[in-house]
Amino acid sequence: MILFRRLLIGLLLSAFALSALPIAEAGGRTGKAAKNGSDDAPITVAVASNALRPLMEIAAAYKAAGNGEVTIVHGSTGKLYTQIIQGAPFHIFLAADTERPRLLEQRGMAEEGTRFTYVSGFLALYTSRGGPGIKDKGLVALTGEDVLKVAIANPDTAPYGKAAVLALTRYGIMDAVGDKLVYGENVSQAFSFARTGNADFAIVALSTVTGQDGDIQVLDKTLYDPVVQEGVIIKGAPKGAFDFMDFLKGETATEVFMKYGYKTTGE
Repeated sequence: MILFRRLLIGLLLSAFALSALPIAEAGGRTGKAAKNGSDDAPITVAVASNALRPLMEIAAAYKAAGNGEVTIVHGSTGKLYTQIIQGAPFHIFLAADTERPRLLEQRGMAEEGTRFTYVSGFLALYTSRGGPGIKDKGLVALTGEDVLKVAIANPDTAPYGKAAVLALTRYGIMDAVGDKLVYGENVSQAFSFARTGNADFAIVALSTVTGQDGDIQVLDKTLYDPVVQEGVIIKGAPKGAFDFMDFLKGETATEVFMKYGYKTTGE
């Protein structure tokens, strides 16, 4: 099904309430986090970039409900996983796949029984350049001579990048588009390439482009394998991590995730 979305004013308004949240990209972090702290110790959540915006809203709602501070670090799933096994002081890992949380369990680095599916996500084709490309042609538009760059997340570290490669392959245009691909470290960076005009199109997570100015087509789900996203609590995390994980499973978080186009376990 083809959907066109324009700027959603409500999402932009909500951003003002999130400006005070401590956020960092993988490789750097803000705030303090103690892996073995008191029950009210601040917690650090490592989240795949596709889920950054909804997590910001959820963390703000969690704090507004009288709970503790949540520091958010975002990046590609693969990069965050590498940082965790190297000892990065994260307390919750919200991945864009099922593989890395499972591997943390196998390594004994996750709290037993805490791995769960929080959402399933979808791919979308995005452009900010206007014109009839997406409306009339969909993915075929990427084969046009006027299209020089198509941005996706690094398929080696970002599950949505891997899904994008699979979608192009199953659609039968990888040979025509392969040389045009440019890679962001994560879906946020890939989207930024297209939003700023440094790429003509981007294939990224639907959640990343929901509410953004530009044209969007939700890709056929049969073109890629389901993007099931799991979370897990890191071994030795304080009680606050368990409290926040419970909040992620609640009605408030579910509504936020759905607003960004995810399918949740409650649907």
